[in-house]
Amino acid sequence: MKYLPFFITAALCLLFLFFQCGENQSPNDGEALAKANCTPCHAYPSPELLDRATWQKYILPRMGVLSGVLPMDSAGTAFIEPAALATALQNPNVMRKETPLSRTEWAAICDFYLKNAPPRLEPSNVDIEQQLPLFEAKFPDHFLSPPSSVMVTIEKGSLFLGDVHSGRLYHFDEKLELESMAPVPGGAVCLNHIPEGDIVTSLGSFSPTDRPTGQVFFLPKAPGSQPVMLLDSLRRPVHTEVADLDGDGRFDLVTCEFAKWTGCLSWWKNDGKGRFEKHVLRNMPGAIRSYARDLNGDGLTDLIALFGQGDEGIFAFYNKGDGVFSEEHLLRFPPSYGSSFFTLFDYNGDGHDDIIYTCGDNADFPPIAKPYHGIRIYQNDGNQHFEEVFFYHLQGAYGAIPADFDLDGDLDIAAISFFPDFENRPEAGFVFLENDGHNTFSARTFPAVGKGRWIVMDAGDLDADGDLDLVLGSLAFEVVPDKKGWIKQWARDGIPFVLLENKAR
Repeated sequence: MKYLPFFITAALCLLFLFFQCGENQSPNDGEALAKANCTPCHAYPSPELLDRATWQKYILPRMGVLSGVLPMDSAGTAFIEPAALATALQNPNVMRKETPLSRTEWAAICDFYLKNAPPRLEPSNVDIEQQLPLFEAKFPDHFLSPPSSVMVTIEKGSLFLGDVHSGRLYHFDEKLELESMAPVPGGAVCLNHIPEGDIVTSLGSFSPTDRPTGQVFFLPKAPGSQPVMLLDSLRRPVHTEVADLDGDGRFDLVTCEFAKWTGCLSWWKNDGKGRFEKHVLRNMPGAIRSYARDLNGDGLTDLIALFGQGDEGIFAFYNKGDGVFSEEHLLRFPPSYGSSFFTLFDYNGDGHDDIIYTCGDNADFPPIAKPYHGIRIYQNDGNQHFEEVFFYHLQGAYGAIPADFDLDGDLDIAAISFFPDFENRPEAGFVFLENDGHNTFSARTFPAVGKGRWIVMDAGDLDADGDLDLVLGSLAFEVVPDKKGWIKQWARDGIPFVLLENKAR
């Protein structure tokens, strides 16, 4: 799924975990306490990242609970499911039952944030032209109410849609006519093709939870064959990668269990007899997606993965052989970013994988405008050291696809936002950044962009004409505030996706 990394996070809740106060720190120096004790667990969250009211009403009470300073009910009764509490408390980087932080030191930290946070954040906005001549918007005749897309995938002649509300996987042809559908309780969030059939990941629940209701199963191609369960009892899995990680000739699985407090990134060894053995790579929630690559050129398949939820960042897992991996933090983002998506591509044609990344998840509390939301490109120096070379502000960004869509030889970017400013800038739900050839981009969207709330996206040549089409999947989710009745409109219209057919050829 394009990010569900995709998906409602609790990223802001994990700001001050595992405090350990230095011997020489003043109990009244809130800034020093924050910088010294936050950074071992995640990027330092400066006060300027959020407005004062958000710190005071939402973040500080949750910070106090997670660090063990305040009682559990300080953050509200729905803060954590009772069944997940014991597991979360076993991981000190997620939640602590006790803290070495004194009340005086905690008060100093709170005082520092409330005194230095701005009254409000001021994002900059770029005009978006509401004409998109390169693409023609096409809507299907099949309606789902409410639309609850958690996956869209394009292949030549086929378009696949996973809908969490109906619990089905839909297959449409190139004319957007429904070919078939299959039950996938919990919503098909990821689809992997292998020669023998399809591997489908079921999300289990769109709402944030730690309940182990997610699954991965196999749909054989052979006529009359029944689905085969590969993995079950997963905690809100949002992505599965398929690769032979141990070189035994059999496909293994890599699962991103986003969960809420108890997720993880794991690889599953295929024993060749229908069983998979779990090996946890990173025991932290918020895993969004992973890719299997030989990152360091040693002939072994490594992994690179994106995490949200507190310690947000992109991690490499280097394959040492014999099923052993070593972890390296490649990029680190502040907990308020709301990481939502990343993919690998070669930005400058040097043969090395670069990264395009989006941050924009904004669902933990009433959404606020964040000037650091948007699209970033990180260039690889060839040794897995990445430097930011591009930023485009897009409030609520949820995915970005870099490609030469207009076939003029340069890189364009298609992007979606699940949390645009619906009151004032609903046109930012989809943005096409057209490159003028000098890495200057003009922003465009299609006039009917408001017919859906776009959460997932994919690109592919659906009609096999030699250019890349786009599909955007819609999920009707509450908007705060919703003065214009967006949710009722999306539910009433029931539009599950829109195809943007490329007219370059």
